[in-house]
Amino acid sequence: MKLPCAADEITTLAPDKVEAILDKDKKGEFLLLDVRQPEEYADGHIPGAMLIPLGELEARQDELERGKKIITYCRSGHRSMAAAIALCGLGFKDVHHLEGGIVNWRYETIGGLSEARPELVTEAADVKDILMLAIKLEKGSWDFYVAAKEKAASTQAKEKFQMLADAENGHMRRLWERAITLLGKGALPPLEKLKQELKVAHMEGGIEISPALAKMAEKFSDEMQALEIALEKEYMSYDFYKRTSALVGDPSAKTLLHELALEERNHADILLRRLSEIVRQR
Repeated sequence: MKLPCAADEITTLAPDKVEAILDKDKKGEFLLLDVRQPEEYADGHIPGAMLIPLGELEARQDELERGKKIITYCRSGHRSMAAAIALCGLGFKDVHHLEGGIVNWRYETIGGLSEARPELVTEAADVKDILMLAIKLEKGSWDFYVAAKEKAASTQAKEKFQMLADAENGHMRRLWERAITLLGKGALPPLEKLKQELKVAHMEGGIEISPALAKMAEKFSDEMQALEIALEKEYMSYDFYKRTSALVGDPSAKTLLHELALEERNHADILLRRLSEIVRQR
């Protein structure tokens, strides 16, 4: 008699395979599921991962979209395999788990719980809401990088922060143009005027701007410090957009959030390549 879901039916994915999937998942077809305890998740999780501890999986199964391809992970791979089998038994299809768990993950991780960040998006949010939120968050990030440039000690760090500010400004313009196309001309003021009018408390990732600036050193000694701070922000932004997509009900809004998440991830990849160049040159 065949079991409803056997261990040999679970696909085991190596870390580099999962990283490649996340890099290309523009439509949000995959759901990354952390099945550890909240304390473990807060200490460090893969950006974009949803948290449901293994012991709560059956009771909270309705929080998972059944059309998603689910990748489970834990500390070492054992709980994630158990979670994958449990999901199969609950009728979920296309279930995978991360080989070796997060201890085998050599890519970026971030800390904190989603509950510690402001609730910026509701379930009823539509594309218009998401576009306006994204414009505000991009403005917050632009403010952050402009202020960070002033605190930078070296010319290299100043140039890097200016580049990042310019990138956020370009992203803001694309979002503004998309909003105008959707809402019609005259629905929003010109972008430069909108930037002046927007008083933003948070940047991408739901991070409060002032505390984030306060945490930074008074001066940056080199470009690497600037890159590391920028990388943290980009991954937190990716994490925010990816997890927020699970909150909204509107399919178009979900798609937009996944697009925004992937753009943040691509930006992080550019910064990582520059960081690698600096390390090789030292």
